Amino acid sequence: MTRFFGLFALICSAALLVAIAFGMFPHAFGATPSQHILVGLTAALLCVSLHCLIFAIFTGSGKDTRLLVQDLHLNQEAVLRMKRFKREVFPPALYAIGWILLLTTFGGIVALGQHVWARWVHLALAWFTFYYNARVSLLEYRAVVENARLLEGVNAQAEKVFVPSNSDLPEPAEGPPLAWETHVYALGKFLCFLGWNVWLPYIYLRYIVSWLNTPFPLFLGLSVACLAGGYYLRWRYREFRPGRQSLGTVGG
Repeated sequence: MTRFFGLFALICSAALLVAIAFGMFPHAFGATPSQHILVGLTAALLCVSLHCLIFAIFTGSGKDTRLLVQDLHLNQEAVLRMKRFKREVFPPALYAIGWILLLTTFGGIVALGQHVWARWVHLALAWFTFYYNARVSLLEYRAVVENARLLEGVNAQAEKVFVPSNSDLPEPAEGPPLAWETHVYALGKFLCFLGWNVWLPYIYLRYIVSWLNTPFPLFLGLSVACLAGGYYLRWRYREFRPGRQSLGTVGG
């Protein structure tokens, strides 16, 4: 999850930079206003998805860890540290989403061409949003890395509870913290999230910007593909859901 999150954060920052470049230097890149809008909305959707992923990671892992600690009477320090993670990353992630929404709103005003001053506000918001998004993404990535290490420690404590106290037994070899199937399951959840939220830019283009020729089949195809792939991966690798996998490993 840490590698996936880091790579996804880089993609989001790159998408924002491309959208800004298309808006500032359209002739240099041969970009039309429609292309700038599409790239900008794609970047906004990716960035919002990135920050929403943080809510899913810490909400899901925090609940599973709390139940595991309570059931096995483990050290409560892990639960307290996860609560600290939420206090540190949740507000900035929410603010980042707010700035992205404000940026896209002014982008719609500029597309309508009603106010000249909105173009300069949109440009300033674009650079500030890029800076703030990159800063929050770095904070989130560090929290995800620390959270992964914390989960490894909790799983190690849980395994010791079920290991017989016999000094003659060899110490078990340390395995990987999470199976690769767990990451595939997480990818399925993310694809489902994209599949449902792909309609947000369509609604924005069709009913806010009044772009009447918005390609409905394109958005429908993207939505169906993401939802079909996401729900299939979640069904195919349902046994590797993080919380279920942890409890199943301990119980076995």
